[in-house]
Amino acid sequence: MKQLINIITIILFAGIFFSCDFEEKNINPNNSLSIAPGPLLSYTQLNNTNEGFAKRTQIGFCMMMIQQTASLDITEIAGDKYLESEEDGVFFTTTYASVVKNMMELIDLTKDNAAFVNTYAVALIWKSWIFHRLTDLYGDIPYSEAGNGYRTQIFYPKYDKQSDVYEGLIRDIELGLSLLDESAASIKGDILYHGDIEKWKRFGNSLLLRLGMRLERANPALAQSTVTKAVQNGVMQDHTDICMLQHVNGKNATENPLGTVFKSHGLLSSGTIKISNTFMQQLKSTNDPRMQVYCALPDGDTARNRQKGLINGYDAQNIKDGDPSFTSLDTFSTLNPATLLLPNAPTIYMTHAEVELLQAEAILKGWLTGAGTAQEHYEKAVRSSMKQQAIYGDAGIIKDAEIDAFLAQDLLGKATTLADQLNVLGTEFWVSTFINGCESYANWRRCGYPQLTPVSYATSPYKGTIPLRFTYPSSEYTVNYEHVKEAIEHQGADDMTTPVWWDE
Repeated sequence: MKQLINIITIILFAGIFFSCDFEEKNINPNNSLSIAPGPLLSYTQLNNTNEGFAKRTQIGFCMMMIQQTASLDITEIAGDKYLESEEDGVFFTTTYASVVKNMMELIDLTKDNAAFVNTYAVALIWKSWIFHRLTDLYGDIPYSEAGNGYRTQIFYPKYDKQSDVYEGLIRDIELGLSLLDESAASIKGDILYHGDIEKWKRFGNSLLLRLGMRLERANPALAQSTVTKAVQNGVMQDHTDICMLQHVNGKNATENPLGTVFKSHGLLSSGTIKISNTFMQQLKSTNDPRMQVYCALPDGDTARNRQKGLINGYDAQNIKDGDPSFTSLDTFSTLNPATLLLPNAPTIYMTHAEVELLQAEAILKGWLTGAGTAQEHYEKAVRSSMKQQAIYGDAGIIKDAEIDAFLAQDLLGKATTLADQLNVLGTEFWVSTFINGCESYANWRRCGYPQLTPVSYATSPYKGTIPLRFTYPSSEYTVNYEHVKEAIEHQGADDMTTPVWWDE
């Protein structure tokens, strides 16, 4: 946008000093003075993930805090020790500086243009996805005034209460869904569903289901009505409805950022990121076939009997206190380079398995009637998650016999109390959303399952308490202090143990 302003300024000044036929003689036909909606939509879909977000936000903090991954690092990748870090604020600053601004530009360009009604509808839904990830990590955030500084001259946006943000998210999704029209012009620049209106309807309703379940404690009435309406209107139906970004080999800008950062930072050889022992024990105790997709030794070996998880909450100096048998990080499992770290591996935003598990939970709580049984939805979720792994190619294919054997354990059926049943669902959610750390972390905070034992790293200010949110970036205290102060006065101290509104 700054470049656009500069171009316009140059042209205006040139018009003052040169003859009136300047436009006819001197306009470069290869330069555009406007941004088309299509590229803006593509940008906001692609740039929700990058190397820093994949390495730090997703794996280094979200997944480590809930014991899916582990590390001996005490600087950049230290989420499993609950250490404060400036890295907490990186997602905030980068998302507002790039994605949010472009998203708001897209909405402004399309909202009153009948030729782009479907693009506008999708923009509203995708805007809600972007902001819900921000608010779930930080709590109160700039929302109603965010990203519009060029048009409104509001360069220091206020922080909206999370309760207000959630109401806005739901409202925008519902408006977007109401506008989607098969007979209208096609969606421009859609690299997620490639213009498939029906897929966008299912995704929008599935997102409403996710948001509704988040609200179960904070606003039970809105939660139940949102969940019920979403399911009635049609959520994801099978694993092919997955919302994911398919990366492409060849360039860093289009390749999977997780694979890129593992390669460029030598993370396989350094051993900085490992599978958590807590997560590994869950996979082993249930003979989960997703282990072969998720986990491998640094040399690529996926043999089940050789996989080993690293205990959370230790560093290179005290690891033997927790694991006396420790000899080398080479003996511990990391992310499978033949699946999750492939250059063309997709980035996952939402899955059908998640949708089925949320429905199963809503049924157990009596929110949904006539929608089948919790057992049926649980089994669909497991099958969908395991079938979904084929997105990683041949190494991700799980055979039907393996899926049947896992389901034959009847984990949900053997759970006799509601708490035990919710534990099964929450634990399956934790496993099936592996690699989508933001969502694993948010759902764990909401439901509390699986039950995890916090670590007590000596120098952590939060030892013994798993963090409940990310802290605001220090730059906000410099450039937007008054509004940050207002957010803290409303929400509570800007530390990692202050819960967000829906988690109180």
